[in-house]
Amino acid sequence: MTTIQMGDGSWGYRTPIYMLNRIIRLQAVLEIVSNKTALALDHISDQLTQTRSVIYQIRLAVDYLLVDERGICAKFHHSECCLEINDRNEVIKNISQGIRKIAYVGIKGHYPPTPLSSP
Repeated sequence: MTTIQMGDGSWGYRTPIYMLNRIIRLQAVLEIVSNKTALALDHISDQLTQTRSVIYQIRLAVDYLLVDERGICAKFHHSECCLEINDRNEVIKNISQGIRKIAYVGIKGHYPPTPLSSP
């Protein structure tokens, strides 16, 4: 980056216009990174929901196959054999929506559409 001395004695990179442009650029980069982070959280949330469903299906299949041994818990002699997977999908979606609202730079009070509501 080259700098030139301005007529008022200041250096080019210290002018208010230059600094304003840097702030605007930083703001744009922050908005892009935030939106991509929120999108990644949405994808992870969707994948976790699918994984949770598959785990339950596999558990049902194994219990069915081991019905003669009274299911998987009796087969492996577990006294506490409860399969519980908490679903945090809604929490993750709310966090990603909050990230989008914070990062959005636009008309005050108008937020970008969520990925689910976009056409």
